[in-house]
Amino acid sequence: MKTKDGVKINGIKPEMLMGLNIAEGYFNTYGISQMVVTSAVDGKHGIGSLHYVGYAADVRTWAIPKADLPAFAVGLAEELGKEFDVVLEKDHIHIEFQPKV
Repeated sequence: MKTKDGVKINGIKPEMLMGLNIAEGYFNTYGISQMVVTSAVDGKHGIGSLHYVGYAADVRTWAIPKADLPAFAVGLAEELGKEFDVVLEKDHIHIEFQPKV
């Protein structure tokens, strides 16, 4: 796992770190040797974003063919399990730890 220059990880929660490790394994099985985190507790996000409290991160999708992205995101969500949300954005995948009660 690699972070883009300037990404701040200070304050990322253990549950999110575990999720990123699972996500990296999923990227590896897809043939992508290094997952790149493009945002963690940094960046500009919406009001109430889980990024600001360490429960969300964004990962780069450049190495995934555009046609494969929807299925890749669905597979990643299945791999992470129901305590995580996976959102395919225009230029990245947003992952957040948000357990359902």
